[in-house]
Amino acid sequence: MKIIISDSQYNLVKESVALKNIEGIKKYWKNKLKKGEQIRFYKDDLEFWGITTRQEKFYAQTAFQELVGDEVFTEKFIKNLLNKTFSTKDFNDIINIGGYDFEWIITEMEYRDFDFYLYGKTLPGGTVTLMDGRHLSLDEAANDEDIYWEIQEEVNGVVQDCMDKIILPVTGYEVEVLSIVISEE
Repeated sequence: MKIIISDSQYNLVKESVALKNIEGIKKYWKNKLKKGEQIRFYKDDLEFWGITTRQEKFYAQTAFQELVGDEVFTEKFIKNLLNKTFSTKDFNDIINIGGYDFEWIITEMEYRDFDFYLYGKTLPGGTVTLMDGRHLSLDEAANDEDIYWEIQEEVNGVVQDCMDKIILPVTGYEVEVLSIVISEE
């Protein structure tokens, strides 16, 4: 026997399943919290739970944020990271760092319009290996008028990716790294 339904009926069924999946992952997180376990937010896990659309993922992410304490918790968490030293070496196995090897600190955090913005600086001694095989200090690369803008953007991008690996799983918030000043040697 076949049942024929319209597109709008199909979308209602699909939406209903997605809402059940979001409630399911919320229940899973709540149970872990009741047991005293830490919960983590990983976007890949949402696919496993059948949460696939952008809107559904947003709802699940918001639910996670509410469970861990919203922006109040996130602000405290990020403030604990301020002025701590991070290194690209700590992330080599997790993300593609490219030819970069440097340390940095986050010096400032700003919360506005429901988003967290980070500012920081590299520490002296960072290096980059360029595609042409040249090995330069970050300071040298940042002072090369042909590549400085690309180096600056890539340093910001590397720090962005690394900080997301630290902050997103714990808080559910994605942060925006606005500026990482490349320190002079």
